[in-house]
Amino acid sequence: MQKNVAIVHYNTPELTTAAVLSLWKHTPDAAVTVFDNSDRRPFPPMEGVRLIDNTCGKVVDFQSLIDRHPDKIKTACNWGSEKHIASVDYMFDLFPEGFVLADSDVLFKRDISELFDASVAWYGSIEYEPRFRFQARRCLPFLLWINVPMCKAHGVRFFHDGYVYKLSHKGAPYYDTGGSFYKDCLEARLPYIETNIFRFIEHLGGASCHPTKWKEWLEQHKDLYL
Repeated sequence: MQKNVAIVHYNTPELTTAAVLSLWKHTPDAAVTVFDNSDRRPFPPMEGVRLIDNTCGKVVDFQSLIDRHPDKIKTACNWGSEKHIASVDYMFDLFPEGFVLADSDVLFKRDISELFDASVAWYGSIEYEPRFRFQARRCLPFLLWINVPMCKAHGVRFFHDGYVYKLSHKGAPYYDTGGSFYKDCLEARLPYIETNIFRFIEHLGGASCHPTKWKEWLEQHKDLYL
């Protein structure tokens, strides 16, 4: 099985580049695709990386997606969880054999080959206690194996219209990235493997948007990618 790894890039190319280097350091045969969702700082061409240019919505017209929901929460925007969900759903068709989804602000610290498991629909972690009481349980999207053939055979995709944070719900629970995927896989009774994904990665999290914290974090963990 080809070890497809898909990273959704936003506006910090230094983080995404370090993620790719750390992946190859620990899983050298991984085939990397970067789906570039940046609006300000795109991912630079990198040898060995397949680049999908969705800068400013060239591939996924997210604005038209949210415009279909006139009752959306007014804070919905092109660069939130909704765009991430729609981008991952688009990649279902790029990787017919399946892929591991990874955040752009992770560093790999060991081989992830065991995640590519054709016997299960997904392999990853469950967020049992979401940050906010109105959010639903979800598969954590920071590192997640997605078995596309099995999911498609049961009508499951990553995006479930009407089950997206800030869009068309009329009340809780809201489904953040990985929430509707978890719900639909559960209802389809698809097999899965739950693990602690932090065995495999270091995750910067929300600080990736901070002007300096990501620099300090990369320096702290440079042994993982250099």
